[in-house]
Amino acid sequence: MFMEVKRTVRFLLQYFSANLQSAMEYRGAFISQIIFMFLNNLMLLFFWWVLFTKIDSLNGWSFQQILLLYALAAGAYAFQALFFAGSFSLSSTIAEGRLDFYLTMPRPVLFHVLVSRSSAAAWGDLAFALTIFIMAASPSPSMMLGFLALCLAGGFVSTSFSVLAHSLSFWLGNSVGLASQLTEALLSFSLYPEGIFSAVTRLVLYTLIPAGFVSYLPVRILSEFTLAHAALMAFFALSISLLARFVFYRGLQRYESGNLVVINAAD
Repeated sequence: MFMEVKRTVRFLLQYFSANLQSAMEYRGAFISQIIFMFLNNLMLLFFWWVLFTKIDSLNGWSFQQILLLYALAAGAYAFQALFFAGSFSLSSTIAEGRLDFYLTMPRPVLFHVLVSRSSAAAWGDLAFALTIFIMAASPSPSMMLGFLALCLAGGFVSTSFSVLAHSLSFWLGNSVGLASQLTEALLSFSLYPEGIFSAVTRLVLYTLIPAGFVSYLPVRILSEFTLAHAALMAFFALSISLLARFVFYRGLQRYESGNLVVINAAD
């Protein structure tokens, strides 16, 4: 068991290193992507800064909590985009029959697809997340570790949700548009404080579109830590990861049997 985990981590790091080296071949483009993403996130946060110059809180949310919200959402996205960027294009990989390559490899298909890509721009998200968190919390080393752990858990949630959304292609054919809308909805809702939503909407954001586990609950854990909230976060991240794996491999049975509805536009 330990050796298998060790091999899996080594495989992940090898792909990550190869993707990073590939991105850094064009240093100027690599650095500009990072800077642009950092500034783009900063501009999104600028709106909230202007708003909070006029008000003290928004339905119980302070500006400091908004900063934590953005730091956690950016950190979760960075984790997904740096290590599992294959999740962003999984539906097209399925619909265009490009899973054949991964099926011939000894590594688990889903894991191999997910780690096969990395987004250089996500380094800007990571830099933004760390900068904003340090500004908002002046964290101790242990608090910084807790923040990174929450970003990791949030990244697992967002990656798993992407897998679930993109796995619809096994049953619906090329559903790139639908999957993209669902994943964009998760990111968008993660950037707004839950206090502005109705009770029904919050229920949706903790279940069907789990933005609550990407940023809302992690903010609560950082602000007022309880063991129950931490356990809930870990349980949900593990549960949705197992669900995503189950759904993908159920769909993969259809792909392997030749029942996949693949119609390339070029065909």
